[in-house]
Amino acid sequence: MGSMTTTTLSIRIRKELKEAMERFQDVDWRKEIENFIEMKLKELELSRILDTIDELLKDIPTSSEPAWKSVREFRDSR
Repeated sequence: MGSMTTTTLSIRIRKELKEAMERFQDVDWRKEIENFIEMKLKELELSRILDTIDELLKDIPTSSEPAWKSVREFRDSR
C-alpha cells in the first residue's frame, strides 16, 4: 500500500462522551471512528446504487415467467 495523505477532522462531542472515552485509553478511537465513517460511506454508496437501479428498473414491466426459467433457456441456447 502506498503512502496515504491524511487530513484533520475536528468535531464537538458531549463532555460525558469524551470522559467515557478517556476511561478506555486502550481503544484506538481514531481508528474506530475512521472505520465507522468508512462503513457508513459504503452503506450510503450502496444505497445510492440501489436507488439508481430501482430508478432504471421502474419502467421495465415484470415478467410472469420465473427468472430461473429464463436463465436456463438462455444457457441451453448457447
